[in-house]
Amino acid sequence: MRYPVVLHNIEYAGFGAIAPDLPHCHCHAETLDAALQKMAETIFLRLEELRHAGKPMPKPQEVDTLRENPAFAGGIWAIIDVESI
Repeated sequence: MRYPVVLHNIEYAGFGAIAPDLPHCHCHAETLDAALQKMAETIFLRLEELRHAGKPMPKPQEVDTLRENPAFAGGIWAIIDVESI
């Protein structure tokens, strides 16, 4: 699945990232590349938790739809592609 991720540059603290379609799925890292790598791992782990709990995998929304949310204003958007588990 391909999940949209929004990253924000936190002044003097690196980057924070969230996957809006996956509750409780967020991370922080010092660089953009590190944040993207950590977010991919976080998404994979979150999907694994959902699978083990017998819960459905949330369907990813379109980035254009998510961009309309003011909470994500000024963010950097990326797509994290994780293999189905």
